[in-house]
Amino acid sequence: MNYNLICCICHKDIEPDRDKNGDIYYHGGHNPSPISEDGWCCKSCNESIVTPARLTEMRLSMAMKQGGQS
Repeated sequence: MNYNLICCICHKDIEPDRDKNGDIYYHGGHNPSPISEDGWCCKSCNESIVTPARLTEMRLSMAMKQGGQS
């Protein structure tokens, strides 16, 4: 696996996820959709940008479905 991953949002290195002992348990980045369809994003961008965007999309989708019902 390529351990030199770069975040497609902030363009910084993607740090691996570590357990409480500091051992790497995952190094693959996060899915950046819906912000980007290419590459991977870091934990910080996932938490501060991607997850809120997904929640917003979900809320809009639910509001549109509710608005369409009489």
